[in-house]
Amino acid sequence: MHPTMEHAMVSVATGVLGPLLGKLAALVEKEYAQLKGVRKEIVSLREELRSMNALLQKLAAEDDPDVQVKEWRNQIRDLSYDVEDCVDDFLRRVEHGDDGDVVGFFQKNFSRLKTLGARHGIADKIRQLKARVDDVSKRHGRYIYEGGSSSAQLALRPAAAAVPIDPRLPALCGMAGSLVGIDGPREEIVALLNEGEEEHGKRLKVVSIAGFGGLGKTTLASEVYREVGEQFDCRVTVSVSQSPDIIKILTKILSGVKGQPSHTCNISDQQELIQEIRSYLLHKRYFIIIDDIWDQLVWEVIKAAFPDNYHGSRVITTTRVQSVAAVCCSYRHKYVYRMKPLNEQDSRRLFFDRIFGSEDTCPGELKEVSHQILRKCGGLPLAIIIISSLLASQAAKVKEYWEYVQSSMGSNVGTDRSLEVMRQILNLSYRDLPAHLKTCFIYLGAYPEDFVIWRDDLVRQWVAEGFLEAVDVAGNCFNELVNRSLIQPAGIGYSGEVLSCTVHDLMLDLIIRKYSAEENFLTVVGISREIRIRGPTHNVRRLFHHSEVGRRRTCRMPALGTDLSKVRSFSICGSPSQGHIPALSKFKFIRVLILEFLVDPSDSDDEAESAVNLSAICQLFQLRYLKIHTEVELLLPTRIRSLQHLETLEISSILRSGVALPRDVAQLPCLSYLSVLPHMQRLPEGTGAMRCLRSLAFFVLEEDSLDNVRGLRQLTNLKELYVRLPLDLRFAEAAEARLDVLCSSLPEHGHCKLYVIAWSPAAWFPCVPQWVGRLEKLYSLELGIGQLSKEGVAVLAGLPDLDRLDLSIRGAPSESAAITATGFPALKHLIVTCRAPCLAFEAGAMPTLQTLQLEFNADGATAEQGGCGKALAGVQHLLGLKEIYAYIGGLGKPAPTGTEDSGRMDAVSALRDAIGLHPNRPRLDIMCTQGRYGLQ
Repeated sequence: MHPTMEHAMVSVATGVLGPLLGKLAALVEKEYAQLKGVRKEIVSLREELRSMNALLQKLAAEDDPDVQVKEWRNQIRDLSYDVEDCVDDFLRRVEHGDDGDVVGFFQKNFSRLKTLGARHGIADKIRQLKARVDDVSKRHGRYIYEGGSSSAQLALRPAAAAVPIDPRLPALCGMAGSLVGIDGPREEIVALLNEGEEEHGKRLKVVSIAGFGGLGKTTLASEVYREVGEQFDCRVTVSVSQSPDIIKILTKILSGVKGQPSHTCNISDQQELIQEIRSYLLHKRYFIIIDDIWDQLVWEVIKAAFPDNYHGSRVITTTRVQSVAAVCCSYRHKYVYRMKPLNEQDSRRLFFDRIFGSEDTCPGELKEVSHQILRKCGGLPLAIIIISSLLASQAAKVKEYWEYVQSSMGSNVGTDRSLEVMRQILNLSYRDLPAHLKTCFIYLGAYPEDFVIWRDDLVRQWVAEGFLEAVDVAGNCFNELVNRSLIQPAGIGYSGEVLSCTVHDLMLDLIIRKYSAEENFLTVVGISREIRIRGPTHNVRRLFHHSEVGRRRTCRMPALGTDLSKVRSFSICGSPSQGHIPALSKFKFIRVLILEFLVDPSDSDDEAESAVNLSAICQLFQLRYLKIHTEVELLLPTRIRSLQHLETLEISSILRSGVALPRDVAQLPCLSYLSVLPHMQRLPEGTGAMRCLRSLAFFVLEEDSLDNVRGLRQLTNLKELYVRLPLDLRFAEAAEARLDVLCSSLPEHGHCKLYVIAWSPAAWFPCVPQWVGRLEKLYSLELGIGQLSKEGVAVLAGLPDLDRLDLSIRGAPSESAAITATGFPALKHLIVTCRAPCLAFEAGAMPTLQTLQLEFNADGATAEQGGCGKALAGVQHLLGLKEIYAYIGGLGKPAPTGTEDSGRMDAVSALRDAIGLHPNRPRLDIMCTQGRYGLQ
């Protein structure tokens, strides 16, 4: 652990006592603290709070503290927030006050600080709480610390040390195909789907997977999806959850089967959506998974969208409720697959592989206690993965600790106890976390069920809240939670890093019900038929509003009838025309602010055109993280330099006009992440002053911004730089000079990854420009061209650091471009979008390539070009290849009946044949879609 981590971190158990002690210590050193009586009161206050902090840290290790201890702890925690707010407010007034009589101003305010004032009553509260602690201690002796749980005494990995993702974990969490114990159940489900194929197999068939949480229903359905999905014209997986929004679910189904982004769907009526889905699927062979259904009425609505078109379509549902499973299958009980726990052999394999790599390397003294732990897990895959990840997280495999874990797991007697044992295991895994990880983990309750959480967003919010002191440390904590299986990987980068995650609903339930509400940590407001609130409504510190309605439905914002003055994190989503946007001036002490403004289709023209005025943001002096997504015009303050603590500024807009940044953005001394989408027209004036900047996105490389571009050279902490190139004739004529300025302006120290985007649906280069070869430090390139020639391939192949290439080719190829053994020394990820297959790989080509993604139209390749048979010509020569994703579409125009489907099936067959020649048999995932990226 970092030497100051324990004293600087916001804790679930202790509130902000750690950071507060540091602030009081710094306050003692200030010159104005030498005024009569001030220093003594500050020191006294600091020492009292230090003693309370020490006791609270010890009590945090107790498994089930006394109810009086909880009450005392909660009061101290709330007190710590109030005291810190008072100190922050005082320091802001000192640093930003404009009172001409400085000494008089100090004296006037220090009288309040002396007791932390009658206005706040802080000193009185401290004395009262201390008296209560002493009284309860004398009567019950309950607050004398006599040693906590074993987990509190363990040697933990230092938070400052690099924490990589455990390489054994992806296969265990469903990121690989060879999952323990999955083969038998998968084949049984496939057999049910294919049963009676000759007699009435063309009828729509529904198979339901039933079982309680943690048995692996979703994982099993996903494996079946991968096994047979390529046989279908279109396929999609949609999660329902306990609080379903029918409009959102139907929208996801429609966009999924069409292969289009969900935001392109403008339908907001339920019946219209159902009819649209039915019409599209009427002549398709489709395969759909509806995951996590809780209510049979929800299924009755969803199933109306699935026509029985006699094309052999299939639907899989998963549910924890047996009666719902029966309804899904129209009470044909043989199509209800009841999940079974893992057998003893598979349980042992899963357990020991996670901890030791194999059972053979398990020390003999741990064999018996391992058997007892596995017996209590009852064959539940989630329980085994979590408990084994807990044990694997300890560097030393100590028998006493394993016995403590075993004794803390309760007893699994029959299936009726399985859910309770699962909860005990989840609870044990949480209790075993060090304090900083507990706080980070509970913060995940801010996100809704089934939400994909991006790693970079999460770690920056942790830092902004004060949970951790640096992004690198926060990244290590994220990896630690992944390694402990408390969060599940959702997106995996081609270098093995976890880019995003989800939280299992059992774990989310634990966070919300047991810890978030009990610890007064989060308050979540959601919309689903009515306003509902999860978490405390008094002394709200973190308030999150979940928009659970479809994007094109009425997105009303809730009326928040609560005091917002103490809120430190706030997130809200909805249509500003519906009102209820709280006045920003109320958020006096806010650290994290997330705003999403959507257009309500029911708005009148006048309402839709109205702008949202956010000029008051410049008054939020404690703000550290600001993220805004908008579909309406924004009015930002012209100046923002007063936000001296701001670390993250991220703004995305769908408006062509974009967003005008405040003129003095470069004067924010702590800014480390700046992102504007679709782009900022030019870099801010004085860019070179942003010495803390780590990531900068996106700006257009215009002639009038080159002076600011030169300032990038001074940004020694810059790690990521995203640049958009203008796609016009004027740029083409001056490209070399501008790119020379850009390349010479990259920071000399450290390694800055350069991302260049030279593509848009409306503009394309005729071929690969020669000046692309000047970008020697290029890490990632998105390029749109009309044709790809061997000369163009040679230009791209010569880029020494190119790690990712996203190539969109608009024209139909006259011949395939050969990728030779020369060049592409660092390329790991290749995306090619084109009318027809246009690449051929020779022996030794792209030696480091791991992921290949192809997007092409099955009816875009003529017989003279070899049809789709050349889609992966020579793919067997890509020896490092691990995964191939293929999106096969049509041109989006009418075709003779059956022609389109026949073309796609030929393409699928050609791809599978090509992969069959590869010595390593990389994973192949094929999706048939409509035309993509305007390639028609």
